[in-house]
Amino acid sequence: MPRPPATGHTVAVGFDWGINTLLTGAAGQLHDGRMRGDGRPLIYDATPVSAKLHRLRGHREALAAKRDHYAALQAGLTPSDTTGHPARHPARDAARDAARDATRHGELTALHERADREHARVCARIRHLNNALSWSAARWAVDQAVALGASAIYLEDLATLEARGHRQGNAALSGQVRGKVVHAIRHLAAKIGLAVVTVPARGTSKYCPSCGAGSSPLHHTPAPDRLTQRGWKWAHCPRCGLSCDRDQAAAERIVSRGLLAQHHTVTDRATGTRVIRTVVEGNLSRVRRPRKPARAARRARHTRTDLHPRPQTRHDRAKTGPTPKRPTHQRPTPERLTERSTTKTVSQMPDRRLVPAPTLTVGQRPAGQAPQANSPTAVRTGLARDPHHRTGFHKVKATPVLALAEHGSGRNHATPARNA
Repeated sequence: MPRPPATGHTVAVGFDWGINTLLTGAAGQLHDGRMRGDGRPLIYDATPVSAKLHRLRGHREALAAKRDHYAALQAGLTPSDTTGHPARHPARDAARDAARDATRHGELTALHERADREHARVCARIRHLNNALSWSAARWAVDQAVALGASAIYLEDLATLEARGHRQGNAALSGQVRGKVVHAIRHLAAKIGLAVVTVPARGTSKYCPSCGAGSSPLHHTPAPDRLTQRGWKWAHCPRCGLSCDRDQAAAERIVSRGLLAQHHTVTDRATGTRVIRTVVEGNLSRVRRPRKPARAARRARHTRTDLHPRPQTRHDRAKTGPTPKRPTHQRPTPERLTERSTTKTVSQMPDRRLVPAPTLTVGQRPAGQAPQANSPTAVRTGLARDPHHRTGFHKVKATPVLALAEHGSGRNHATPARNA
């Protein structure tokens, strides 16, 4: 495949790594040396899959500890010490001890082999799940870039990421998937002709993407309605009033660093990977989209309307004339009203008997199912996930792929780029 150019990009997508939210992206456009975006977050939330991976890793560690314990018992297995108790028949006692030790050794060997097999099975399951998750996230990221009309994808450099505080273990576990995600994104992007470049990750979540690095640091809070508490999920800027997800703010700064410093892109001759080591900061202004195209695009993504069309109501039908009167034989009469009040008709048949079926000692049991306490009460119909997301997991929450409409004529508050 032809190698995409390293410079000349005007629209790009930047993705930030998270712990539970695996990828959080933001689109950016370079216009007259200034950065602007639409403020729409792109989220790939793989929290259920991450929780399953954590459980499997814990199970793997337990099996490894059990296997090592069995190996230590095998290595320390020695004949019984009979020096303190003189035996009447030394030869017979030695043969008995040897047989007992052989039996113990055989039992420990069987337990060790079983634990080793279980450990290998769990490891294979973790590798398969990591591989499926990485390719699913990569396909979603590339689809978002193609739908937005981007020509480049900017990621954080994994070599510059640092794990601090009490989240070092979570960052180390999630880092096992990030390398595979980067490899999958590069592979899929090369088939389409998109450039994948890594930028420095230091300081992307510290400062506001709208005010710049010269302003005061962002206030990290647990939620938008708890701005006075300390947290890590939500970002609030006291200077310009920006309030958004912390990963979204970091993604906006990543795409700004990539587009403003694209002339500093370096290509590795051995691996062919592209990296930007020079930090160029610039403010990103959010410009609103036109309301009607965005709303029409969101309505077109409603899969429930596509799978189960809404029945036509009297408000949907055009009123062309007066409502016709019902025939005389269908009009309610006093006799029919009395009959309707005394006889109640149920249009829906019950799924099971309302009373238990009688137990017969002779003959065949009548048709029907006796009510059970553990029987399912509801049955889900239709697709369990949106087929257009193409995530591969029915429990993954991902932002739908929407095309990037033209930016509106809002006020642009961006400042010229400046070197850090």
